[in-house]
Amino acid sequence: MSPGPGPTRTRTTRHIAADPTSTALLLTGPAALELWPGVRRVGEAGGLALVETDLPSARTTAATVRALPPRRTPTAFVTRFQWSGPDVPGTSGLLRLSYVGGGEPATLAELELTSELVDDGEIDESTLQVLADGFLENLSRAAEERSHAA
Repeated sequence: MSPGPGPTRTRTTRHIAADPTSTALLLTGPAALELWPGVRRVGEAGGLALVETDLPSARTTAATVRALPPRRTPTAFVTRFQWSGPDVPGTSGLLRLSYVGGGEPATLAELELTSELVDDGEIDESTLQVLADGFLENLSRAAEERSHAA
């Protein structure tokens, strides 16, 4: 793989019809990794989660993930994570779950990824955007289902 042009930033947001506290709780368990499209948790080693993920070519590759538990700030929950692997760009991410005022509990989810793309890699900027949007869609669905079940 040849080096890419430098860091690439991917940003996406989504309104979630559930409160930030219950949404953040979804990120504390091992199943949180599987909210990412095409990712399956397969184990753990040295404090890192081991996952398999599907590439655009339909090949499967492995990666390691380090995800910190959500941290509460005065206005939001914030979690940071990193992933790397032989066929995926090294990526660090930040997810912020902020309170949205109004009558019903609501969350503004803001996701930012910083990735080191490579010129001949399978994952490019548009693929990262699809993955980020898919993650927030899956998080939203899980949080809203949990909220309505309560």
